[in-house]
Order: sequence, then C-alpha cells, then structure tokens
Amino acid sequence: MIRVSIITKLPHNTTASKLPTHSYMMQALQMTEEEDDLHDIEVGSTSPLAVCLGITCCPITVLCSWFTVPVREEAVLLSYGKYTGTVTDPGCHFATCFGREIIKISTRKQSIELPNTKIVDRNGSPLLISGIVVFQFINSKRAALDIQNAFTFIRDQSQAVMKQIVSEYPYECHEDVDTDYKGACLKTEAAEIGERLVQRLQSKVNIAGAKVISFQFNELSYAPEIAQGMLKKQQAMATVGARRTIVEGAVEIAHGAVMRLEERGIKLDQAEQTRLVTNLLTVICSETDVQPTLSVS
Repeated sequence: MIRVSIITKLPHNTTASKLPTHSYMMQALQMTEEEDDLHDIEVGSTSPLAVCLGITCCPITVLCSWFTVPVREEAVLLSYGKYTGTVTDPGCHFATCFGREIIKISTRKQSIELPNTKIVDRNGSPLLISGIVVFQFINSKRAALDIQNAFTFIRDQSQAVMKQIVSEYPYECHEDVDTDYKGACLKTEAAEIGERLVQRLQSKVNIAGAKVISFQFNELSYAPEIAQGMLKKQQAMATVGARRTIVEGAVEIAHGAVMRLEERGIKLDQAEQTRLVTNLLTVICSETDVQPTLSVS
C-alpha cells in the first residue's frame, strides 16, 4: 500500500474558515498509528546517473529494463543503493537497468515451524514445546531494507517470545500445589495463551513489516527426565479423586439407610447405628470382596 501526500499551496488571503472540508477529508484518509507503521512506504526518485546512462544507451535500456512481478509478490527498487519505490501491481514493469537492484518480497501467507524446545514453566517443571507461526509481509520496504533477513528474524523472535510467555504459565493448574495462582494453564487454555503470543510477537516484528496471523502450540509435554514421575503423580491424583468420590457416596448411602430405618419405625441405638455404618462403609469402600464375620463373644 502506498500513501500519497498532497500539499496544496493556498493564497495568502485565504482564511481558516474556508478549509474545514479539506481538513475533514485529510483526517478521514489517515490510518491508525499501528497500520501506518506497517504500511508506510516512501517513494524516492531514480538516480540521475541511471537516467543519463539510460538515455545514452537507449537500445540497451529499452531491451534490458523490463521486469516482471508475479502475483502475491512486491518488488522493492533500488537505484545505486538508494530506495526509489515499491511495485505492488503484478505484471510487466519498466525501470532503467543501470544501477538497478530489485528485491522481491512475497506477500503470501507463510508458516514457521518451531522445533521442540525445552522450557521451564511457572512451577519450575521442564517442558518440551514446539509451535507453528503463520504470518505474511504487508510492508515490503521494511522487510527488504530494515532487516538483514526478515524470515530468520521472525523465526528467532518467535522462539524468544514462546520462551517468555510459556515461563509465565504452569503446565497444569493444581489448587493444592499453588493456591495463589488463579490464571490459565498451558494444558487447557492453549488458545487463550496463543492470542497473547500473537500480540507479543506482533510488537516484535513490526519493524520487519510482518503481520502475525496465528501462533499455536504444535506439541506440549513434560520433558523425558520428569515424564515418568509426573505420570505417577497424575495417577496418584486420579486415585485420590476416585477414592474421595467413593467415600462421599458411601457416607450418603449410610446416612440414607439409617434415616429410612427410622422412618419405618425401626429404632437403632447408638451402638447399632455405628455397627451398621461401619459395615456399609467397609462393603462400599473396599477394593476386594468382603468376608462376613460373626462375633462369638
């Protein structure tokens, strides 16, 4: 996108009251600050030396100065090292070949696959995380001139941002382990964290003229050195949760049995109620078959 600025010279006797329409039109054409940073493209002029050589060697200039721009690509033009403009329309174009340098930038959507990286989460547990970043260049001048290698720059910034953001979140949220933390966790809120990754990375790659479309985790797991231990921890937590559910159900069953017996006129003293509740809890909570026993006292 090329922004053209028009400067109009007004007579000295023109008053401010005659300018409201022009002022409103200029305000309506202005982009937001962020979009202006990404789309700002200045247009220079061809080098006088290139023009002189082009006129002197006219036949060579006519034959060798044509170039093509494919669809979804833009061409940044330099004349003896000076930026002269950006060609955004696909097709065949003419620019004097003397001292000319053409840097083509693809505006297609591109993806970067970040390899498995060991990162420590908020709880200090090492994780193996990989990601996929989707982006596209929307300012060819910045991508070609302001950064040495725009693709490598975005890849390195993506890796750094992923390490920064992941270290602020735990892999799993356990209220019994971290009672003060009430935020998101990597395992269940990956989409929410991905939005924050996009925002942080966008602020880093504005200088490269790129727009970040998405940032998603590709693989997320514990590092091998603690994977076995964390598996045992998960199994233990699952066992405790199952036991808690069984005990709560057993208590409700025992209480309901005592209440129904009383509703039907069967009165039990304290000792009999205790024995009944004990037997019910033993039968319900036991992992093995219950062996009946009789007291001979």
